Order: sequence, then structure tokens, then C-alpha cells
Amino acid sequence: MYVIYSGICRRYKVTKPVDSGRYMAGQKRCNSCEIFIRWDGIFCPCCNRRLRLSQRNGFHKKKFLDIQSTKKEVL
Repeated sequence: MYVIYSGICRRYKVTKPVDSGRYMAGQKRCNSCEIFIRWDGIFCPCCNRRLRLSQRNGFHKKKFLDIQSTKKEVL
């Protein structure tokens, strides 16, 4: 399967935050473009593939979900 890349996602490329993790800062990863971007949608603007919204590692994923649930409880 061939995917046409338009390079649009390069405009939304972000750097790693110093004080928190990438997913905590609202960044999402496109596996096919291999970059982290700041984007409101769940699909990459370049290749139209689904973005990864959370970690794959079990320890960090649990930590991320715990912090997300405490944020919802405060609101």
C-alpha cells in the first residue's frame, strides 16, 4: 500500500516540552510520518492516518491515565 505524503504535518511539528511529557502537553504522534504534532483532529493532516493519542509503554500509559482522571475529577 502506497501513501502519498503532502508534508502538511511538518507545519505542526513541535518540540519536546521540558516540564511534562509529550502526551500530557497535548501532542500526538503520527507513526507513518514519524513526528509529534499539535493537531486537534485524530487523523494526520498529511497522510490521513490515525494519530497515536497515548503511550504504548504500560507504566507510562498508566501514569498518563491516572493524571487525566484526576484532572477530570477536579473539573
